[in-house]
Amino acid sequence: MSTHSATSSFLRSRLFSFGSNTSPSLQQPSAYTALDRAAHPDDTILGAPRRSGSPAHLHARNPHRQEYGALASSQSLSSCATQVNEKDEPSPDPRLFSHRRRDRFRAKSVYYVKYYLPILTWLPNYSFKAALAGDIIAGLTVASFNIPLSLSYARTLIGVPERYGLLGFAFPQLVYAFMGTVPVMITGPEPAISVMIGQAISPMVMAGNPSFEERERRAIMYNGLITSLFAIIYLVMGFLRLGFVDSLLSQGLLRGFITAVGIILTFDTLIQALGLSALAAAQNVGAGSGGVKLAFILTNLKNTHGLTAAIAFISFGLIMFFRISRKYYGKRFPILVYIPDIFLIVIFSIIMSWKLDWYGKGADIVGAVERPDIQLMSPLNSDTFPRVTEVASSAFVIALLGFFQSAAIAKNIFPDPPTDSRVAPPKNPTISMNRELVALGTANLLGMFMFSLPVIGGFGRSKANKFAGARTQLSSIIFAFSTIIVTFTLLPSIYYLPRATLASVLGLICVGLLEDFPSDVIGYFKMHAWGDFSIVMIMIAVTLGISLQIGISVGIVISLVQILRHATRTRIQVLARVPGTTDTFRNADIPSYDVPDEALDSLEHLHNVLLVKITEPLTFANCGELQNRLRRLERYGTMRMHPSLPAMRRGDQNVVFDLEGMTACDTSAIKVLLSIVEAYRSKGKFVLFARIPATKKMMLLFKRSGLSVLLSYNGHPPAYFTSIHEALEALDECIFETPGTWTPEDEDREIEAMPDEEPEQIEEDSIATDIEGSTSGDETIDEKTHLKREMV
Repeated sequence: MSTHSATSSFLRSRLFSFGSNTSPSLQQPSAYTALDRAAHPDDTILGAPRRSGSPAHLHARNPHRQEYGALASSQSLSSCATQVNEKDEPSPDPRLFSHRRRDRFRAKSVYYVKYYLPILTWLPNYSFKAALAGDIIAGLTVASFNIPLSLSYARTLIGVPERYGLLGFAFPQLVYAFMGTVPVMITGPEPAISVMIGQAISPMVMAGNPSFEERERRAIMYNGLITSLFAIIYLVMGFLRLGFVDSLLSQGLLRGFITAVGIILTFDTLIQALGLSALAAAQNVGAGSGGVKLAFILTNLKNTHGLTAAIAFISFGLIMFFRISRKYYGKRFPILVYIPDIFLIVIFSIIMSWKLDWYGKGADIVGAVERPDIQLMSPLNSDTFPRVTEVASSAFVIALLGFFQSAAIAKNIFPDPPTDSRVAPPKNPTISMNRELVALGTANLLGMFMFSLPVIGGFGRSKANKFAGARTQLSSIIFAFSTIIVTFTLLPSIYYLPRATLASVLGLICVGLLEDFPSDVIGYFKMHAWGDFSIVMIMIAVTLGISLQIGISVGIVISLVQILRHATRTRIQVLARVPGTTDTFRNADIPSYDVPDEALDSLEHLHNVLLVKITEPLTFANCGELQNRLRRLERYGTMRMHPSLPAMRRGDQNVVFDLEGMTACDTSAIKVLLSIVEAYRSKGKFVLFARIPATKKMMLLFKRSGLSVLLSYNGHPPAYFTSIHEALEALDECIFETPGTWTPEDEDREIEAMPDEEPEQIEEDSIATDIEGSTSGDETIDEKTHLKREMV
């Protein structure tokens, strides 16, 4: 009986009290508040304290140190939060914590409105001294060269009248200024997206060799349908909080997409610049692939119209001259930044075309552009709805790529803060991809009723907006009103504008899309990034050989396959002990900072024990290969051996799983673990778990699934250990060979003694929610709840 009691006492101390430290200095109570203690719970298994003890004593070692803004031991986080709250942030509406549901709803509604209308956040704090001049200059500067571009996008790339391109820059931009979270982003039609739309609708527009009027009518209808689908896709994605999908595509795919679009756009621009547009329309070249367009250009160089080509290339040369001058002399002569070169070239070409009668000499001009007659009507009706299926797949891919481009702008273009804090710009809301989707969807929803071109964020114009001095969305409002004025008052003045000039402006866009390609390719070679380089070349080849849509689709499929392959791979490591240590283990397959490649063979592989580390959460997606990889480790003791080779080790080892990285586990993964443990138990071997994340949720999952019972050997508590070394000690001391008195009720008591987890962290772009722990009636509110309310 005494032997049994001694064994039980030993196991209890071994399995549930490892690392207890009775040092007097560590037993002193910490100066942490309740919230501080909740933020640093004891990381234990079934309530067992770790050997390292609580981190509180580390905080109290030198209470007078203030490095990196640390608090003195006498100052709690709650007081710090109160000071910051009083100094920088207004106090939250007290109705958020009311016991009445109606009061909480009314208070939250204000935050919801501000959440989706960020203008209510930055406009009341607008600093005229800091931002007004820069916003006005930037808005007018961007309008000066984007208004001519919109004419090119509409007629040249999609085949709709020019006014629909102008409408895409006008009213939808006002919507984004009210709802967008990126201060300097300018939305509107984009050349890459316009090229793809033109390619997508060209077969339907040109079917049956229709007249010019019929082609234009079809183009307007299909363009309106695609704009409608853009609005629906973005709004659905935004309200379903799918903004994270912007991270799904690799840099190689984005580079291939941009390069492929640049190549197609270059061919379209050359056709117009050489005066071959009418011939290309007669031969239906617009619906062909990039290779077809290149062959058309090469075979028809003899038919080039001399005057048209001269206008286009001279205008392009002047634009490039100003661009290079700004690049190299902009800092020395800041006035160069504000010269509206494209606007001036457009005005000069209109005057020259009128004076010299270029139209009479064969040069194509814009001609009469009708003033928009805005009649808000939906493209989706009983007559057009059956045709939605003809463009649905293309619209989805194009909308997705348009969002990727907008997301890249949101992540990479910000207004730089001024050096003088006294002229700081007004406060802007946090940039959120979900709210960006809602903003873009609403902008396209308005554009849909005007049949405007689809609207996304533009990298080039947003960058120019920033460089011109924009600080807030007011520059977008200035830009939108400038476009509205031109659209409704100045359209007759562009009657004599040569289309060759518009082609030269598109040439600048082509340069912008292709100029980074050589440096990116060189970077791929330097980094040996053959996968990304292959994706780029495949997209270019498929685009030139088949079509732009097929090229983009192939690139997206390759990217998704890479993501799925990465997500479904079980990342496990085989561990070995560093020589001369007892509790230091390293990956035996990959060198580390303290174990170089040549020292991997010196690591100690333990006899009859396989040490396996799972480095990530186990889910249904990545647990499928766990058994196969574990079997491979049993045969070879390493993942570097090909499975075709003969076995190097016996397959009857005990297994110790290091689960420090397995922070989550779903039911599919639990079933896999159950089958693994059952297989080892059937062979008379032990499976031990070390460094399990000490959360009540995880332990309850293990208990309810029956895993804890399977890991309980000979009446002992489940084989959960706080370190690998302790698990190995249990095997060495053969503690499982003696009978124990553990019961599942003992585990229930240990789990109940574990602290509850902290509430889930609120997402970055979510707004105020109900505060956990609110009370009603005369119930008292504990310190933790008070502190949470102070720190909202």
